[in-house]
Formats: sequence, structure tokens, C-alpha cells
Amino acid sequence: MTNYLAAIDLADDESLENILATTVRMATGIEGSRIYLMTVVPGVPAGLDVRYAVRGERRGSAEYPLQEWMDEAARRLGEIASEHIPEAMRAGVVVRNGTVYKEIVEAARDLDIGQIIMGAHRPSLADFLLGPNSARVARHAGCTVTVVR
Repeated sequence: MTNYLAAIDLADDESLENILATTVRMATGIEGSRIYLMTVVPGVPAGLDVRYAVRGERRGSAEYPLQEWMDEAARRLGEIASEHIPEAMRAGVVVRNGTVYKEIVEAARDLDIGQIIMGAHRPSLADFLLGPNSARVARHAGCTVTVVR
């Protein structure tokens, strides 16, 4: 049995189909394969004081409705899973908040993931200097990482 984690950027419709098709293709034929869909709601934007943005149990505030964003992301992932992932392979959806690559690596560890599948964005100058999320996940994950162009 292998658990797969398809890490999806809900703002990137272009790579969505490729990531999902690749994940299902990889999991097909492997008995007991389970696919989790994941997205990360980015951490507190620069310049926004965390004390005012996220109160109490990290549910957000009126100016930064984190819980609403996370609930909406979970709803969208559920719809995507229903459309693209065979029912027998659906393991669930994961929505986290924070630094994208760190949250993906932690979720993979928490869920005993054997393979992460994620998209590659067109690199900007900052990506060459800092490293894109896919490269960081590949360096830090304790499992195989497939990057889909």
C-alpha cells in the first residue's frame, strides 16, 4: 500500500489537471493506493502584524478570515477529488496554513506518504535565488517527490 500526496495550488488551474492525472496514473495498479489532495493557505502576509491577523486558535480575524479561507479550500479540494480521483483511491483532503514547502513536508510525514506529486511553476528571478517550493520539498521530504511540468 502506498499513500500519495497531490500538492495543489488552487490558484494555478493550468497545472491542476496534469498533477491529478499523473497522481492517478501512478497509483493505478498498486493495491491499496490512497490519494490525499493538499493545498496550503500561505502564512500571514508581510507587513501584517500577526497579533491582529491571527487571534486565539489561529482562526483569523475580520481582516484576515483564515478559517473561512481554509474551509473554502477544503470544499474546493473535495469537489476536485470527487471529479478526478477514483472513489476507491480517495483518502481525504488536507488544508494547512503556513510556509508552503514546510507544510507539505510535514503533512507527508504525518500521513505516511510514499510519494508527493506537485507542479512546477515558471521560475521567477526570486526562485533562482531562493529556490521554488518544489525544489525545497524535494530536498526536505522523506519520500519520493515527482514534479510535474
